[in-house]
Amino acid sequence: MEHSNLSHKRSRIFEGGNDAVNLNDVGLIYKTQRIGPMTFRNLRNADYGTGFRMPTMPELVSLVYASLENRNYGGAKEVIKTLKNHWIAGNTGILYTPEGMYVQDNPNMEDGGISMNQKVLEGKLGRHQEKGVLFSNDRSIRFTPYNYKTESQSSLEFSQNSGIIALIGGEENAEKLTKASEHYCSNPYFLALDKPTSPEVRVGGFGTYFVDNRLYADAYVDVGFGDWYSFGVKKIT
Repeated sequence: MEHSNLSHKRSRIFEGGNDAVNLNDVGLIYKTQRIGPMTFRNLRNADYGTGFRMPTMPELVSLVYASLENRNYGGAKEVIKTLKNHWIAGNTGILYTPEGMYVQDNPNMEDGGISMNQKVLEGKLGRHQEKGVLFSNDRSIRFTPYNYKTESQSSLEFSQNSGIIALIGGEENAEKLTKASEHYCSNPYFLALDKPTSPEVRVGGFGTYFVDNRLYADAYVDVGFGDWYSFGVKKIT
């Protein structure tokens, strides 16, 4: 696997026992007892415990990265095992349009599906950009045109991929995920649509489910897929 030249970040330190982890540097605590298998809709409505909820894709990046950097910790083992045998979903929707890909954390649900309106999303975008990705002021909505690479790619390509940056909420998260991907033998892989002729709604997730020993960032799976898992998250108070 080709390694990136990215600066090495300090490993996230786990606290809280085998059933929960505190990531103080991002201000989040995660439950490591997985929920699933379920559809995206059911994961959104699942009981993660008092005060806990389904994590967004940006929040999920921190858990995946910390788990792989601290793989001997009890809670990390459960996350890594789930990555290997299943798909982990984030509470993030993707709207593919002829113009590009919109990404929204905690999207609205309507009639059992994700409701994402291109004009509404476009109107909420601000001026901040990272590698060509446009962000809303609160960073919960992102947009990139179709200039991103899909499928297998080098670590450097992955870290600078505008589709990855849009999916997981920024360049810093792309760097974390790239470091996470280097715990596997093969180059990371981006599953995404490329210039559909009509709008398509999908959900985001991660996995190393296939036998080729690589990390997958998934922006391809349909909302109705029923084999998703996730982990509860809440802010540290």
